Amino acid sequence: VILLELKSAKVFVVGKVMKPGVFPLDGETRVMQALAMAGGLNTFADEDGILVLRSAQGGQTALPFDYADVARGKTLDKNIVLQPGDTIVVP
Repeated sequence: VILLELKSAKVFVVGKVMKPGVFPLDGETRVMQALAMAGGLNTFADEDGILVLRSAQGGQTALPFDYADVARGKTLDKNIVLQPGDTIVVP
């Protein structure tokens, strides 16, 4: 048996996106890319209230993500590289 591809690294996108679900992390994937994989935000999404939930040291951390600012080229440091198991919540 030869392993051709490993698909265990996943990110979750939930809430007001076109196609919520579980998406593979193939290499370096940032928040905007994951939102694109989910078909983008729907018309009812709160662009300013998006959170990235990340497990850290026995708990969870909520990292804020301002879609509008990143889309305009501002606060690009918020367009973080996702880690396996991250959940993007779009209210």
